[in-house]
Amino acid sequence: MLEQAEIRRRIRAAMALADISSWDELARRVPLSRSTVKDLGTSRGRAEETHLRVIAAACDVPYAWFTVPDLRAAVAREDDEPSLAERVEALEGRVDAMTKQLSAQGS
Repeated sequence: MLEQAEIRRRIRAAMALADISSWDELARRVPLSRSTVKDLGTSRGRAEETHLRVIAAACDVPYAWFTVPDLRAAVAREDDEPSLAERVEALEGRVDAMTKQLSAQGS
């Protein structure tokens, strides 16, 4: 399994893909407590397989999104739609920029 920091980053990316703008909104879509979902966004939370499976379903991404090192492998399809890979790459850049911005605000 991936490191928890990477899993948190991927949860945020999956949320962005699903147009879920907050941890509260994600909590409303999954059968997990609000506090559990919010903790998953911090270093306090530890994502378990059951958490990731329901989040994957709510965000319409495969469970592999949270388990394979290369996201392209998680979203690979037989027809390998190039726009999907481009979308994932753009989203990764957006999440990285948001993470840096939040870190700078916290300093």
